[in-house]
Amino acid sequence: GGGAPAAPAASVAPQVVKPTVRLDEAPALAPTSFHDLAERLDLMLAPPGAEKPTAVVSKDFPRNVARLLVLLPSEGAPEGAWDTAAKDGRGDVVPIVRWAAANGYAVCLFSDSALRASPPTVWDNVLRGSPAGSVSVLAATGVLPLLGAALAPMHQLLYGRFRLALAPFAGDARSPPAWPEGIPSELAQHLKTITAKAPVAWAAEVRPAVALQELFELLALRESRFQRGEARKYAGFQDLKENDMPGLRRMNADQRIKRLDRDRGDDELARLLRKNERVADGDDEDWPDVD
Repeated sequence: GGGAPAAPAASVAPQVVKPTVRLDEAPALAPTSFHDLAERLDLMLAPPGAEKPTAVVSKDFPRNVARLLVLLPSEGAPEGAWDTAAKDGRGDVVPIVRWAAANGYAVCLFSDSALRASPPTVWDNVLRGSPAGSVSVLAATGVLPLLGAALAPMHQLLYGRFRLALAPFAGDARSPPAWPEGIPSELAQHLKTITAKAPVAWAAEVRPAVALQELFELLALRESRFQRGEARKYAGFQDLKENDMPGLRRMNADQRIKRLDRDRGDDELARLLRKNERVADGDDEDWPDVD
């Protein structure tokens, strides 16, 4: 039968899980050290066996192959603190670690003093212990450039798993930030692609609990967008004419030899990958609604 056309489906925000907190739980005091934070939230010191730990990580850090959340603390922050410049406790480390655990993320919080002393070495000594395929970096206000310094010596195949860089409570601070001079151009392009600017409202206008919920909704949106892009990419492989095995079999020996010297940065496969990267970058995902 006929009837009025169906209304378009409303956009539904990704479902995230709120951490369970006892109603009679007293407000958490700021951790006094990595050991204090680890004992309070059942975390581990990292790297394993180090005389002086440079980070604290969740117990699933060495085995969570899906998601990792890396927290870069404020400059001068004591061990166990995260964004000390954020207002009304929204930069406290305890709530965000609980949100991460509830939503399937392993967590790593660095020591500011250790990371600044030797960014690439300290970063690699800790994060080499995580098999996570998707890494999101949440930086305290003004600290994102430290990510560029930490990743600078890394091969580009290794930093491909870093999918989001964000300073959630930086307000109207410059985005993207000024990355360190001299970092490789490939890394600079990657950082440009993954860096996002948080809604200004997260810094002060909305309640801290609401800001954290919307933050994890954003993380879920980004993960969903990446997965859709990967699906489009693999679907495109089926239409390749030159690089698939049937296509190669259609070529004679002389044609195959000539193709050995082709520009692999602009062959059929490279064009397919670039096309899907452009689609992903232009995906019109909206930020979660801010009340």
